[in-house]
Amino acid sequence: MLEPPRALHVLPHGEVRTVRPGDPVGTALDLVRTLGFSQLPVYDSDGYAGVLTTNAIARWLADQLTRNTGIAEEEPVSHVLRFAEPGENAVLVPRAITVVEAIERLSSGRQAGQLSTALIITENGRRTDKPLRLVAPYDLPLLTAALAIA
Repeated sequence: MLEPPRALHVLPHGEVRTVRPGDPVGTALDLVRTLGFSQLPVYDSDGYAGVLTTNAIARWLADQLTRNTGIAEEEPVSHVLRFAEPGENAVLVPRAITVVEAIERLSSGRQAGQLSTALIITENGRRTDKPLRLVAPYDLPLLTAALAIA
């Protein structure tokens, strides 16, 4: 019987960009703008602290515009994380995760009507491990194509 490939082997390689809770939100906004990211892992000195999504940024921005006369781009990322909704969190998974497991993990929240989460692949799936790859619902077509039998 064939074993499904590992998710890390079928997805494009690339450096995972992260932000720290104390970073100014302007730093995160620059990454969103220049690199097109919709999700940024947040890591503090103890490891994984959450994921900053463009949805949370939009809710924070709406709050900023009603409270202030402008955007406080120096406000720390940790303040923007408060605008995340339940389900806007990434799941840490080990590097050995297969394509099938990754698809299942990404799809399960969607079937339950929840916001899609991201997967952060690390060496052992621990919050203290360095992130190797962020896998978002955007990656589902690549993961699914890897299962096609020629």
